[in-house]
Amino acid sequence: MSALSLTATALIYVLWAAAMFQAAVAIRNGLRFRRYMRAAAVRAPVRRYQPHATIILPCCGLESRLAETVASLGLQNYSEYDVIFTFESADDPAYAAVGRLAADWPPVAWRRVLAGPTERRSQKVHNLLAAVRELPPECEVIAFLDSDAVPHADWLAHLVEPLADQAVGAATGFRWYSAGGGFGEGVRSAWNAATVSFMHDPRYNFCWGGSTAVRRETFDRCDVARRWEGALSDDYQLTRALRDAGLEVRFVPQCLIPCDEPIGLASFVRFARRQLIITRICAPHLWRAGLTLACLLVGGTTALFVLMIAAWTRGHVALAGVSMTLWLLLLGLSRTKSVLRQSGVAAVLKAPAWTRRDWRFDVWGTEVLGVLHLLLLLSSVRARRIVWRHLTYEMISPDETRVIRPARERVGAPLPSAEHALPAREA
Repeated sequence: MSALSLTATALIYVLWAAAMFQAAVAIRNGLRFRRYMRAAAVRAPVRRYQPHATIILPCCGLESRLAETVASLGLQNYSEYDVIFTFESADDPAYAAVGRLAADWPPVAWRRVLAGPTERRSQKVHNLLAAVRELPPECEVIAFLDSDAVPHADWLAHLVEPLADQAVGAATGFRWYSAGGGFGEGVRSAWNAATVSFMHDPRYNFCWGGSTAVRRETFDRCDVARRWEGALSDDYQLTRALRDAGLEVRFVPQCLIPCDEPIGLASFVRFARRQLIITRICAPHLWRAGLTLACLLVGGTTALFVLMIAAWTRGHVALAGVSMTLWLLLLGLSRTKSVLRQSGVAAVLKAPAWTRRDWRFDVWGTEVLGVLHLLLLLSSVRARRIVWRHLTYEMISPDETRVIRPARERVGAPLPSAEHALPAREA
């Protein structure tokens, strides 16, 4: 072999060693994640800490599971709580639908709030701020839920329980995408699973706005409303505020929310790229860590495969054999990591929320998904503009957002910040 070939081979082995170290760390993390999830699976809510809670549900359009979400909110096993539904305007079809659905509730107080159109933050954050301004005086805990999330009856009790610890700033769940029946759903499930597997670690986790609870006193003390003033992301800004105050974000496995919305591959790519753009701007340390890990996995496996083929075709059988062994070892460790996180989730979620199809996509799609994830990360390097719902946003910074509306939507008087002419059934 030439000196150049020897140098290239040495560099490939160095890359392999770095990838192996990362894989070993990931397996250790996977073992801890599985242990954390299995411990939570047998833990019932204690119910000793149940201060008055207000659930805030921002709505935009008729989600396919909106009726289930609204019905589940009226059936929470929790002593005292109320619900605020918040909308951009009464023209949103969800506004009337929620009114009809919540009218059948048992005696749980609820109301609808109108935020009006936004000009300097995401519409979701704008809606949340309008709801926060309408919190009742007795509210001690604020719980946030997405309109496409269907919580079980003990969701609120589990989510609020960790807040009894004053060192905990917020308790959070996360989404779990089922692989469903299509290829796009399977790719989305495996891509999302990688994030779920580090939510147990308070050093790296974050609040997920679709299922998060925070004490009202903490929310006010950390000045979260001010941080939301120009923000696109509610969850990352809430996380930053809590981190700055030295408070922990506690992951609650029982609040893992199953999601099974159908999605095509092209729609998934748009969704994932949007999430990565938001992460790069709002949590750059997480984005850089993801890029580093993706480069190591894809670079290590690809380089070893190329070396194996090149050595074999040139008659270097021993080198080809060593390269193949190392390549298979790296693939095996990567798949072991996927097996660990899938077994952890399976301890908490049962069919149809979790299926063997989720397992297969995550475990056997490691290499393909690694390449796709790396390409998505690279595509988000310079991007700042995203499309979310019916609006386009340009993210200047975590605290500054520019809203780009169609010209026909920019005219007209602003809507009031909240609506008080409510039907008699509303509180």
